[in-house]
Amino acid sequence: MSKKHIDPYWLIAFPQQTRGESRVGLQKLKDAIGGYGKVMDFKVPGNLKIGTLDSLMTLTESLNKIDAMIAMTLGKVAHTLEDLLGGKPAELDVEGKTANHYVEDFRWSFMKFKTSSSLQAITDAIASDVKKYEADIKKLTSTHHEVCQTLESIDRTDNGSLQVRPLGPIVKNKYEINPSPSLERLFVVVPTKKKDSFLTTYETMEASYKEKRAKKKKEEEDLKIEAQKAEVFKSIPELLGGIEDEKKRAEVLQGGAVYKHIADLLRKSAEVLKAGKLVPAADVKRRKAAGEDIGEHDAKLRLERDMDRMKDLLKDAIEKKLLPYENQAPNTTGAKHAVVDAVLTAEEFKVEKPIVDTCKKLVEKEYKEALMKIQMSELKLSKLSSAESKKQQNPNYIIDPPYIVPGSAEEIKEEEEFCLFSIVIMKKFKDDVLKICRERRFTIRPYKYDAEGERKHHKKKQQLLAEKKKTFNHAQLKCRHLYPEIFIGWMHIKAIRCFAESILRFGLPKRNEDFKMIFPNHIQAALVKVPPARETNVRKILQKLYGGLASEEVTKQLDASETDYSGFGADFYPYVYLQIDLNHS
Repeated sequence: MSKKHIDPYWLIAFPQQTRGESRVGLQKLKDAIGGYGKVMDFKVPGNLKIGTLDSLMTLTESLNKIDAMIAMTLGKVAHTLEDLLGGKPAELDVEGKTANHYVEDFRWSFMKFKTSSSLQAITDAIASDVKKYEADIKKLTSTHHEVCQTLESIDRTDNGSLQVRPLGPIVKNKYEINPSPSLERLFVVVPTKKKDSFLTTYETMEASYKEKRAKKKKEEEDLKIEAQKAEVFKSIPELLGGIEDEKKRAEVLQGGAVYKHIADLLRKSAEVLKAGKLVPAADVKRRKAAGEDIGEHDAKLRLERDMDRMKDLLKDAIEKKLLPYENQAPNTTGAKHAVVDAVLTAEEFKVEKPIVDTCKKLVEKEYKEALMKIQMSELKLSKLSSAESKKQQNPNYIIDPPYIVPGSAEEIKEEEEFCLFSIVIMKKFKDDVLKICRERRFTIRPYKYDAEGERKHHKKKQQLLAEKKKTFNHAQLKCRHLYPEIFIGWMHIKAIRCFAESILRFGLPKRNEDFKMIFPNHIQAALVKVPPARETNVRKILQKLYGGLASEEVTKQLDASETDYSGFGADFYPYVYLQIDLNHS
């Protein structure tokens, strides 16, 4: 429902006219305007403090800004109350009257605004109060909006789709989340249009995931072999170059960790040899194009020969590493671990030297612990290798159990957009199942029955509803209470503006007795209410009545236009003119 439009009021002021002892300015204005509009007396106190000319000029500059600020604040308060009422226009009164009736029947509030105070002091007090009132309303409405937003968020979740709605009221405690130590129940949200597809594929949808994972693993292994191949073919020549020379051999064997480097190269060489394809891909392509032999056999023989030379060098490196401990057992943990590592490396590559057996006895305890760890690791690899071997021999052999228990899917709820299913999975494959569901755009909803949590949720919502009602009442009552206070201050600012601008425009009275009552003895203020369609006619009437108040130059400029009477500056007329618009935008 739109708010009823109120025709704006014109607050004008002009020098008082007399006939004998009678003041006739207001009556002349009423007679001239006649049926074009409604004219009313506007009672500006005649005994306001004038101060100095400079203070009046300074005051009028600030009054324009304060007037606009208060008008804007009134609009904010009215709109705030409308928002609180859900868009319904707010009925606001001022001292028990409608706003337009208060304007038409304006009386200066001598109790609130003492005329003994300066105009600047009164103006500052009004502006300060209005800013405080606006801050108070803003604080209350902000609190109310925060509560409303929190409630809306909860309602969106509570009334949302199965993807976001709490599962408690739907699932409750009907399902056992952990049917066994190795199994776990998950709740899956599936788009309704994919329901049939899900039911027919959920037991096997891990197959493509496993294929992708195996393919990725193969690619990673190939990249690893290529990197090892590049390192082997680069490092072996650097290591074995000129190694037959005793001096060069001695230089290579410098450093306690050289045996580790040689052993690492031997391991990588063995992996490269096992993988085959020793010739780089670019060379293979070039030789094939030239019709030449690829040279794979020669490359293999060359690598095997180099590995034999590295094993021979490794024997010397290990012997050099263990030599300091031949007659003196290592006495620190670090030294013992270094000896154990050298001994294990020697056994790995079948280095048979007396010093190896001697040093092994010196660190027998540490050696056995390390050997046990190696054997456990090898056992795991052996089991995995055995399973893979059986799988190759028998395609029906299952290495891993299925991620999702066959036949475990159960529909819990179906809605227009989504369906909720329960499935049972192997716990150890949970991360894999989550990835598979994400890829297929199925949503896994975590859930654990929590009666206390649901009770707290309901209690919180009830508290928020009560808080919403409370903050609404506070905010709307504050708006209804402070709007009239702000409006009253605004009308007094209008009166002060009318007084100050009239003194600056028309000067002070010549008769001493008029100083006590400048309004209405010397200057007359009036309210004119004009329908928008008749504004042009009224402007012409006012120009005819008061055009003589302006200088000849100004009058010519004002008369130059039939429609724009404010051509000389903004809203400038021969009389004082202020607009009072009650349609808060």
